[in-house]
Amino acid sequence: MTIAMPSSAFRSSRFGLETDTAVFRPPLSKGSAQRAIFGPACWMLTVTLPKMNRATAADWQAFFLLLEGQANTFYGFDPDAKTGRGVLTGSPLVKGAGQNGSTLVIDGCSANVTGWIKTGDYFSVNGELKMATADAGSNGSGEVTVSFKPALRSSPADNSAVTVTNPTCLMVLTDDSQAMWDSDANGIYNEITFSAVEVFA
Repeated sequence: MTIAMPSSAFRSSRFGLETDTAVFRPPLSKGSAQRAIFGPACWMLTVTLPKMNRATAADWQAFFLLLEGQANTFYGFDPDAKTGRGVLTGSPLVKGAGQNGSTLVIDGCSANVTGWIKTGDYFSVNGELKMATADAGSNGSGEVTVSFKPALRSSPADNSAVTVTNPTCLMVLTDDSQAMWDSDANGIYNEITFSAVEVFA
């Protein structure tokens, strides 16, 4: 079950990508190494909530209880980049099946737009959250080739929706001990920090 996260503001957040790599350095070799990427990268999120009164805290308490530790999921995102810097207009769709790797051709975008998507803008496709690694503009047919990371885990179907408004990824708490809170003598709940990691459906 996927639980809706409360909309109240965070005090601070940490969001980023964790890549699974391995490095092998031969014992007698200086500066020489073999490097490899294993498996897909995943997004990580740590959030600190501000001090809250009981009414505001109740929504977060319910959220943590409904998650039941790591049993249920929620839609996570980068709190500082919910809105892209690019134009991002139109109704973008995947153009053509069988696309893989770290580029994606999409269509349905507003035509002839310079900076349709900007470096650092997020989008989601096929249930996967991506960040653009280069600016890209649309041509006269409303097509854009987007470069991004992390690479696609699976090939999206032709005409799959590309979400550029409030894109998210599916996340789960990193452990079962995060449904905890404390308050002061005035009934003000102290800051709560929780961490989550992307899960692949």
